[in-house]
Amino acid sequence: MSTQFKRVGLFGKPNALEAWDTIGRVIDFLRQQGCAVALETECCVDFPHARYGAKPMPRAKLCEQIDLGIAIGGDGTFLNAARDVVGCQVPLLGINLGRLGFLADFSPDKLEETLRAVLEGDYIREARTLLQVRIFEEKQEVFRQLALNDVVVHKRDTPRMIEFNTFVDDHFMMRQRSDGLIIATPTGSTAYALSAGGPILDPRVDALVLVSINPHTLSNRPVVIPASSMVKVIPHKNCTGSAKVICDGQVTFEIQPWHITQVAQFEQKLTILHPRDYNYYDILRTKLAWGGHNRC
Repeated sequence: MSTQFKRVGLFGKPNALEAWDTIGRVIDFLRQQGCAVALETECCVDFPHARYGAKPMPRAKLCEQIDLGIAIGGDGTFLNAARDVVGCQVPLLGINLGRLGFLADFSPDKLEETLRAVLEGDYIREARTLLQVRIFEEKQEVFRQLALNDVVVHKRDTPRMIEFNTFVDDHFMMRQRSDGLIIATPTGSTAYALSAGGPILDPRVDALVLVSINPHTLSNRPVVIPASSMVKVIPHKNCTGSAKVICDGQVTFEIQPWHITQVAQFEQKLTILHPRDYNYYDILRTKLAWGGHNRC
């Protein structure tokens, strides 16, 4: 088969035995189509690579050598892979093994059929915004990470709220006492931000949303800002050891009063591949249990 995707990298949920059967099916099918297949080493340490002919490879090296990435698991697996493949401009698709996912939307029930369609170029291509968070101590950068869903400034495991100032493009926005602040992309607007009362943003909207978590004022409301904005969070001096920054719910850094957290749109966008019948509103309706009947 002639396809633009000659080298495919697989990302799975770390040591998830329930994913091994699907990973094996994917490897077998892709190799039958003439694709070279590599498996990211951290996801399946004990996976029988030799039996399937998939080459194990460290993630950093893998991302540099593939034309297509496939995340096999759920949205968490997809988020984990997305932060690494975006820098190499590798498109990513997700095979969902759990509940209905917002990101991993290929069904294993039609695995060979949908993979064949992708290899033949029959898919929907979509670009998604990522965030880059940088944390500074004075002028020294001490932490940098990407996030596809959200960057969250959150209190640690304590009943006390945290206090911090928020700036947008260096303009003072507000001082608040709360459990934290969510800075979300349109992709992440259906994740933690939604649970905290934020709006749902269509992924095509070029914007970010700021959502406070349990603010100590009834007047605090979610705010939608341009995606080009720089958000800066500066904790109050009493926040010693009580706050942390979390990227996509997976990567954490503890912040102190002397840390300045900056969050901005990453310069590159992630390319996601969807099945040809993909419809964002179908997923919303199913995932959020909205009424599904079209009466028009």
